[in-house]
Amino acid sequence: MNDYSQWWQWSRWQIPVTALCLVIGAFGEYPIVEANPANFASLSLSPGFSSHTIKGYAKGIIALHRIVGERDMQKNMCLGYGSPSPDHMLVLKKNVNKLRLQVNSRRDTTLLIKGPGNRLYCLDDSAKGKDAGWVANQLPAGRYSIWVGSFERGQQFRYTVTVEEL
Repeated sequence: MNDYSQWWQWSRWQIPVTALCLVIGAFGEYPIVEANPANFASLSLSPGFSSHTIKGYAKGIIALHRIVGERDMQKNMCLGYGSPSPDHMLVLKKNVNKLRLQVNSRRDTTLLIKGPGNRLYCLDDSAKGKDAGWVANQLPAGRYSIWVGSFERGQQFRYTVTVEEL
């Protein structure tokens, strides 16, 4: 084998591998979250469902605004720290008139919810104190990715999320 053929064997793989590394590096702290499965339990619900509770563990790793941007569609800041991938998936099989999602942890929590059509909801304290909560009207059917965040980076704790139709 001459020097040219050895170089060709090496370079024909080096170029695509280098390009792949550059693409992966470009996403670094901005993961493509749609490809990631949920970290914990998911729910698939139809209108008329009863209250459901799911459990998880807040990880406080990455600033949630790095996943989706600084603000949601209502100009609320996306606060808190969580996992790069969603903690839970909520699939609504049909449109829901009114839904409440409430975190229970005894800590200061935040919520990031990404719904159909890339609708973003960033939430902090609720009527129940420092645990985040969400009440929404006229939710379309589809998939909702849910992140439960800690208000401070590095905090890790267990939580429950209650989902109920109102």
